[in-house]
Amino acid sequence: MKPTFPAIAMVAAISGLAQANDGWGSAIIDLSGYEFRDELGSPNNEILEISILPEARISCIVWDLTLTTYTAPGSDFPSWGSEANIDFNGEINLQVSDTPSGVVNENNAGSVNVDFTLGSDGILSLEFWDSFVDIPGAADAVLQEGSFITIYGFWAPSPGPLAAMGLGGLFAAKRRRLR
Repeated sequence: MKPTFPAIAMVAAISGLAQANDGWGSAIIDLSGYEFRDELGSPNNEILEISILPEARISCIVWDLTLTTYTAPGSDFPSWGSEANIDFNGEINLQVSDTPSGVVNENNAGSVNVDFTLGSDGILSLEFWDSFVDIPGAADAVLQEGSFITIYGFWAPSPGPLAAMGLGGLFAAKRRRLR
């Protein structure tokens, strides 16, 4: 079973949405200490589940990540920085570094515009994986202190629940009038 680490980003997401009149918001997530282990989908990989909002639409991902790679026991060469990846809900893959060699405290920053919608559970799942496994089951790289991503998105409640609330309000109003 994959280690799953829940993160509560809902407060950040809701506060961002509440402050914006146009329905846009953001959540800043600290990724410090997350490790890259095995290939995508491995039960050894770390997964971060971020609770945002049901059916939120993600529009942009901004990152500022500091990466360090490890050297496998008995090896003369460290894992490459370019092997560290983060998968976002199976929709987007972020290659953390372009460096085809080992790295120590290498800073990687950037952004990408995206367009995908979260499911009804509102969970954004990040899987930290390695494209070439140097040390099976162990970490090949780690994100250092001060590694963050910012998720930007839009949330509008789906019409189903709003319609049900509206019909419930009409029923309650009619019932009050009948008394």
